[in-house]
Amino acid sequence: MEAKDLLFKDIAAGDSAHFERTITAGDIAAFANLTGDTNPLHVNEEYAARTQFGKPLVHGMFLASLLSTLVGMHLPGKRCLYLGQTLQFKKPVFAGDTVRVTGAVATKSDSTRILTIATVITKGGEEAVTGVATIQVLN
Repeated sequence: MEAKDLLFKDIAAGDSAHFERTITAGDIAAFANLTGDTNPLHVNEEYAARTQFGKPLVHGMFLASLLSTLVGMHLPGKRCLYLGQTLQFKKPVFAGDTVRVTGAVATKSDSTRILTIATVITKGGEEAVTGVATIQVLN
């Protein structure tokens, strides 16, 4: 997939983008290996089975990384400079779950070329992660 190339002038408040992804056990293992976060809540079936979740959770920061995909590939795409992101983790996500990653432009500043994008990751129609991305659109 090639990153979109949206120009600042072509982006308006209310514009949105989304994509879906099914999280696999391989994704979780790869993220744990890449980051070194091998917390047993994420990678150990026996340990996680003894928690209130009953099985390993997808790393919250793996889910947050999907927001980078959203802004870097979809809205605005390749002209994106990620300045900040707030996050609230609301529901657990597990291997095998399909998530929908959505962003909608909330505000646009012509003087700074900065967008705020309301971000949400849903699972089965329920919010799993919410937040706000702050993006600068490069020339």
